Amino acid sequence: MNGNATVKLSAPTSGTYSGVLFYGDRANLAGSNTFNGTADSLLTGALYFPTQAVNYLGNFSGKGGCTQVVASTVQWSGNATVNQDCTSLGMREIPAAQSVRLVE
Repeated sequence: MNGNATVKLSAPTSGTYSGVLFYGDRANLAGSNTFNGTADSLLTGALYFPTQAVNYLGNFSGKGGCTQVVASTVQWSGNATVNQDCTSLGMREIPAAQSVRLVE
């Protein structure tokens, strides 16, 4: 998503992919998934890209939705934010990674 996009997306609430908003193939080791600019969007669900990068850039906020991120790497830049407390929506908490590091 880029620029001034306005979308409202929610993950399915039942079935195999319940709670998963975007699903990336584990076999795809290349590519990145970027949410950029001043996109005024509501995203509710998990972003599952275990072998790819997820980038939140600019002022992207997800507009109060609930977004959980599973990715090989995650980059936050500018004033980008997400709300990760999804328990009120019936989603399980994602445990913290085993290691966290700051990269410049």
